[in-house]
Amino acid sequence: MKRNIVVLMIFAFLFATAKSYAQNADSLKIKEMEKRIEKLEKKQQQSEFQKILSEAAAASEEKKVEKKTKVFKSGQRSLQAINPEMSFTGEGYGQYSSNESETGTSGFYFRKLGLHIAGGLDPFSFMKAAVEFSPEGVELGEAYITWTKFIPAVSLTAGKFRQQFGVVNRWHVHAADQFDYPLALTTILGEDGLNQIGVSFDWLMPAITASANELTLQITNGQNEQLFAGSTFSFPSVLAHFKNYYDINRNTYLELGLTGVYGSNRVATSVGDDFRGRTILGGADLTLSWEPVNQSLYHSFVWRSELYYANKEISATDRIKALGGYSYFEYRFNEWWQAGFRFDYTQPFIQNNSDKEIRQFVPYITWQQSHWVRLRLQYNYLDGNVFEKATGTVRLQMVFAVGPHKHDRY
Repeated sequence: MKRNIVVLMIFAFLFATAKSYAQNADSLKIKEMEKRIEKLEKKQQQSEFQKILSEAAAASEEKKVEKKTKVFKSGQRSLQAINPEMSFTGEGYGQYSSNESETGTSGFYFRKLGLHIAGGLDPFSFMKAAVEFSPEGVELGEAYITWTKFIPAVSLTAGKFRQQFGVVNRWHVHAADQFDYPLALTTILGEDGLNQIGVSFDWLMPAITASANELTLQITNGQNEQLFAGSTFSFPSVLAHFKNYYDINRNTYLELGLTGVYGSNRVATSVGDDFRGRTILGGADLTLSWEPVNQSLYHSFVWRSELYYANKEISATDRIKALGGYSYFEYRFNEWWQAGFRFDYTQPFIQNNSDKEIRQFVPYITWQQSHWVRLRLQYNYLDGNVFEKATGTVRLQMVFAVGPHKHDRY
């Protein structure tokens, strides 16, 4: 009986040992299979990645081959890319005057048709030109080339151009804020202002006295017949303009400028000799502009004033001294309507004018039909002790433009 019990115990031990060994063997087999599966998955992933890299490399090679492929084109249909931009501006008006001897006959007039040409010459320079057609004939307004970076921060302009005496003298009259130039400008600087042939250096200076400073130096022929020698010029006139720009806040800026001009003139004397005199000009300009951010097309306000002074030698003892200026403000009510008022004061450009003065009051209102068409109604009240009586003139001005530049002031 004891022997049987011992045998059963031996068999039970052997069975348990065999079962444990079988379980351990199965566990080892499962782990080995898992490792093999993991290796196969990694190989598959690497294979797929290598395939993607191969396809990308092949596509890159195809693109390189395509880039190297030469394509020949005639270019005949792209020649307009080198053509300059051209614009036309036209200006006509009707007027009624209470004193036609001073301002001309009442009626309808076509003042000018302007051809404006502009274009980039290369990455370093561009050109602009303006030709004006009027009932009196054809006149070259401006024609110049500008090198934008003659030297760092300095541009160079060469040709015929309206000079930087103050602010408004630089503008073309069709783009001015009123129908006409201020009275002091046309009286002291001449009917067409300072518009001469020469060179101009414009230096955007480091900020010294303001948020931004700019210095303009212009050397031109003294071709202005009123101020200098006209067609008999022998020594260039020199102009310097110093501009100060101040940012008051995000909607408002202030601009202050000072101008000085020096030139020579010739005056024929009674004995037939030419007197070589000097002409000195001085000027100051101030502009305050308010344009709310993102609303400048609908609301704005500008106040601009300029002062002019001229001292011209006409003989060893005689001189012409004249002082004048203007001030105007303009407010934009909305996208279409704006109105303003200008006051003019000047002494006549003659000798012994200390007790003589001319005044003008100019209210106006402008309707901006679009960027290409505008109408302006303006009233000029001209008075002063050089006239027998005051003159009132009403004008309705029409200005239209076609082309990319529209009413470019230059």
